[in-house]
Amino acid sequence: MSNRTTIWFRDALVITFSIYIVFSISTVSWDNLKVIDSEPDTCKTGCPPLLNFPEDGYYHYTNSITFDWDPVSVNYRVSVTNDDSGELVFDGNFTNSDTATTGRLPTGTYFVRVYYTGISGSTFDTYPILKSELVDIVKESGEKLTIMWSEVTVSYTIEIKLHSESDGNLNLAIVHEENKLEDTEYTYSDFTNGRTYSWSVYAQDSKGYDSVASPLRELNIDTTKFLAFEVFNNWEVPFLLLGVMMVIALQAGVFLAREERDD
Repeated sequence: MSNRTTIWFRDALVITFSIYIVFSISTVSWDNLKVIDSEPDTCKTGCPPLLNFPEDGYYHYTNSITFDWDPVSVNYRVSVTNDDSGELVFDGNFTNSDTATTGRLPTGTYFVRVYYTGISGSTFDTYPILKSELVDIVKESGEKLTIMWSEVTVSYTIEIKLHSESDGNLNLAIVHEENKLEDTEYTYSDFTNGRTYSWSVYAQDSKGYDSVASPLRELNIDTTKFLAFEVFNNWEVPFLLLGVMMVIALQAGVFLAREERDD
């Protein structure tokens, strides 16, 4: 094979592969690149977990996917009052903690309370009390109080719903629900090709409170799409497209320059 034939063969392969990638990208839903709306700051019994992946309107090309979301935080309030005078000598808010330490307090008897203020965003009318006790400080020089309590734990429930239509109306039916998840990701592998689903997650704490469920995110399953999307992440698509276009332009320029030189 001559050197010129080898070069032409190489160029043909590069251009063919580039056209394949561009054509594959042109079939993807650009909804995968949309900006997600911000979540609410306050909710009655706690705001929902922030969903990470997949994005709303995502197109997936296998029947298995790992859902991912951020953990929620739980909050506490610790107050210490002088039992004789009623003076509030310590008042603090803590997140994902099970201990608090006051400043140095003088000799006396103190009333310690630990309140559970809920999953982040909670707006309880009355805070549940986790701990309530009287503590005596007898040292003349006073001392710091270290207050400890049992931390409230959190688990998650994910719901996956199948879209269907009846008399022109959209119906959402739960096809899978997984409870008591301690991790913030979950893999599901029983999707049906060509169908549309929605998913959401909510948190439950060990005190019996459920957070608000996250807004539904739509998920489209189509395992017949091109293999290129198994290789590249969706956020890479615009950069990949730009790179491919530059490669095509470069190859075209080299090809034309070579033709002019040969002439």
